[in-house]
Amino acid sequence: MEHVYCVIMAGGKGERFWPLSTKVTPKPFLNLIGDRTMIQMTVDRVRFLVPEERVFVVLGEEHLDVAKKQLSQLADEHFIVEPVGRDTGPCIGFTAMALRAIDPDAIMVVMPADQYIPDEDAFVKTLIQAVECAKSGEYLVTVGIKPTRPETGYGYMHAVEEVKIEGGFSGFLVSRFVEKPNAPTAVGYLADGRYYWNSGIFVWQAQAVLQGIGQHMPSLYEGLMRIDEAIITNHDEKIDEIFRGFESISIDYGLMEKADNVLMVKANFGWDDVGTWSSLLRVLELDRSGNYTRGEPICIDTQDCVIYGDNIVVGTIGVSNLIIVASKDGVLVCDANRDQDTRKIAKLLEKS
Repeated sequence: MEHVYCVIMAGGKGERFWPLSTKVTPKPFLNLIGDRTMIQMTVDRVRFLVPEERVFVVLGEEHLDVAKKQLSQLADEHFIVEPVGRDTGPCIGFTAMALRAIDPDAIMVVMPADQYIPDEDAFVKTLIQAVECAKSGEYLVTVGIKPTRPETGYGYMHAVEEVKIEGGFSGFLVSRFVEKPNAPTAVGYLADGRYYWNSGIFVWQAQAVLQGIGQHMPSLYEGLMRIDEAIITNHDEKIDEIFRGFESISIDYGLMEKADNVLMVKANFGWDDVGTWSSLLRVLELDRSGNYTRGEPICIDTQDCVIYGDNIVVGTIGVSNLIIVASKDGVLVCDANRDQDTRKIAKLLEKS
């Protein structure tokens, strides 16, 4: 697809996957599912959409070495290094500016590095539709996931009027984005049928997203233009200084929730953000007792558990609904219903 570029965001700390996830090797670089790491599977998936010379990975300096090792097929210039993590707003703006310099007509397909999408054919067909929508005008296109349960851990989008474009493609205008709801609200969204999970996958013209940032995130836009000038004059230290001064803000909060030109394409593929240890119970094959195991654990009278031994033998007796992870960096034992709180341990260790 001409002028189309895939941007894979590999930032974040992956704190909910402590103790396996660390500062050096966060979630995108972990081998959680199958024989490939999450970021390797993401790059494998997009090769059906664009050639490798149009795949870019955005990440921090501290993860550059592991990324290059795992993605040796990508040239060095396809790793865009952020001076410091400032969430998806500055990340996407910075990358849009870089791609526009390469190709003024660039269309960006932006996605996280660590999602589980088993149906590659359906994934590509959905993104082709999203690209066509982005080509048709200055739409900010996103991919919506039809909810399968009243999930309180995801953000939602409210899809309303259908917009048809040339070629038989269409999308739905988004009236609003909503943050992670409480349980009764999530039940209502599921029953309504017009609310979709926010996948965090975006498609737009680089120029269009920069215009949106200019309108709704003027401080960020001003800084990006100053970075553009610093790039021309080869002032790397100035780029670093400006980027570090950016507010940490997501593209959802800073732009998508405010814009009136957001178009949603319905996903026709299975999807999970694999955000916590217990999510592995949803997406992977389980044993007869409902356990997901990795390594060679010894399980006696054990049910509905995640048991992950990273070159460490784990033994369990008479337990259920637990997350048990053992690695060289620590041991986690928690109620499966509280695995969102794993990040609290990671944060406390970071302070110590």
